[in-house]
Amino acid sequence: MAVRKFNYEFDGMHYYRFSVYRLGSNVQTVYTYIIDDLLIDTAQRYNRENILKVARQHEVKKIILTHHHEDHSGNVAFLMNELKADAYAHPNAVKIIGKGYRMSPLAKLMNGTVEKAKLKPLLETDAVQTKNYSLQPIYTPGHCDDHYCYYEKNKGWLFSGDLYVADKLKYFATYESLLTQIESIKKLVALDFDVLFCSHNPKVEGGKKRLQNKLQFFEDFSGKVTQYHSEGKSVSEIFSLMNLKENYYYKVLTAGNFTAQNMVKSVVKELKKKPK
Repeated sequence: MAVRKFNYEFDGMHYYRFSVYRLGSNVQTVYTYIIDDLLIDTAQRYNRENILKVARQHEVKKIILTHHHEDHSGNVAFLMNELKADAYAHPNAVKIIGKGYRMSPLAKLMNGTVEKAKLKPLLETDAVQTKNYSLQPIYTPGHCDDHYCYYEKNKGWLFSGDLYVADKLKYFATYESLLTQIESIKKLVALDFDVLFCSHNPKVEGGKKRLQNKLQFFEDFSGKVTQYHSEGKSVSEIFSLMNLKENYYYKVLTAGNFTAQNMVKSVVKELKKKPK
């Protein structure tokens, strides 16, 4: 297994690409961001020594997480110990990482495991201060229920975690909620920002427009699913009527955890919860 990294700089802020390769192929890439002495997310466990070197170079003293998933929290316990740094996250993430959680064999293969750690809870009312910046945590569930984005108002920056990866999505995880993500994105597009820093897609200028594009995609998608569902169509029928395509190789590889049909299932699941 070969692990490679790349580093970038933008307006005094540094960000790093951490990738995991298997048999010469990139199986997972994630970006972490450093503002002054603050680290946002900790990459996969397989990049342990690489991110420690980067964190020491920038004299990191504080860590914040966007959410608990292993490609974001994989080194938080290790870095807390090595750097004597405090780490903060949404209260739900604090509970999950504090107790530990089960991972699929594929997730372990791609990212490695996550050690238990005692993080400190971060509330939406708690601004994260550094020497030159102030980040406001914004609760944005939908990808998972402990997800934070971080907003730097003065710079017009938004660190979006996994809420934004691309304008359009081809598959969805079983645990995600499309309708909840719509509400989270609506909260974000009401903010004044231009540059979007994503966990799996680096600096995106014109970021607010890109988020609006994703919002439109989700609203159009959920609107069609809602219409077909009201007509009594099943999930498989809706999938066919919308001319969606499944990547069966990826479906088998992830044991059905990441599929295109999950996007339809997510909307239908939420619609069934609503009173008639």
